[in-house]
Amino acid sequence: MRISIRDVANRANVSHATVSRVLNNVDVPIADETRQLVRHIANELGYRPNRAARALATGRTQTIALWSVNLRSAHYGDVIHYTHEEVIRHDYEVLISAASMSDNLTIDTFKLLTWPVDGILAVDLPRGIIPGLKNSFIGDKPFINIGAYVHTEADYVLVDFEEQAAEAIRHLASVGCRRIAYLVPDWFEWFEESRDARLVGYKAAMAELGRKPEYVRTFDESRQSVAPALSAYLDRNGCPDGLFCYNDDMAIASYPVFGERGLRIPQDIAIVGCNGIRDTTYLHPTLTTIVQPLQQVCASAWSFLKRRIDDPSMPLQQVIVPARLEIRGSTRRK
Repeated sequence: MRISIRDVANRANVSHATVSRVLNNVDVPIADETRQLVRHIANELGYRPNRAARALATGRTQTIALWSVNLRSAHYGDVIHYTHEEVIRHDYEVLISAASMSDNLTIDTFKLLTWPVDGILAVDLPRGIIPGLKNSFIGDKPFINIGAYVHTEADYVLVDFEEQAAEAIRHLASVGCRRIAYLVPDWFEWFEESRDARLVGYKAAMAELGRKPEYVRTFDESRQSVAPALSAYLDRNGCPDGLFCYNDDMAIASYPVFGERGLRIPQDIAIVGCNGIRDTTYLHPTLTTIVQPLQQVCASAWSFLKRRIDDPSMPLQQVIVPARLEIRGSTRRK
């Protein structure tokens, strides 16, 4: 005979709601002794949740999909962490999926739409075509997108760091950098089309300073792509004295390249990253970076998605969240 939440509640002499909140780790005030008792009795009775039965009864699976084209970066690991922190408080779970694109920039939604989820949270999707996206729904599934790139016909939480990118370039100039290069994936056509905030901010600030833009182009945005591209660039062009990086991973990967050449950070080369991942505080010197307020972004995103699930007809929910430039050791010149 299947053990139910009510069986656990009766044995523990607490309410059905209390058992549900304890077993689903909902962040509400419940005494530690009660939490321990409920978990002990649930294990003793052999309670196992039946999500399929609950979905049939309520029409909801209590699960959302988190969808991204990039799952390897520490930045997206933080997005997953903060999103999970939010949804678990409301008795939801998260499924993770990598978004793929066809050659004509159409985003493949077929697999995702077969998943039994109540909503979709997409992170930094490229500005390709999303089949079926209308009024913040893909098919019958509520859809919200977050990050530096968003689709404006849906609910979104946009992180804006165009001004912070420009501020980073001005900061590098203020500490004496004359040649300020941009370490960036070689995706310029798409960056121009999507008005990538980093590229727009970099170009605007360089024009303001009367400097010529200088690009160190890599194959992609991963750490492993940096060393061969940066080393070849330095061999051909010598070393700039300022480096703005597309993301923190690329900035981190540049450190050993300069170290192997006997170049000091920040004395010989001052470096700025972007995203604000935790790794940046463990470097020596620590990395100056544009910090995305991910905890705030993920909390807003979940709030928007939950409202859309509860009220499909509500107006579009859209907000812009500013990033901040955090000055650290990699640009502090005495």
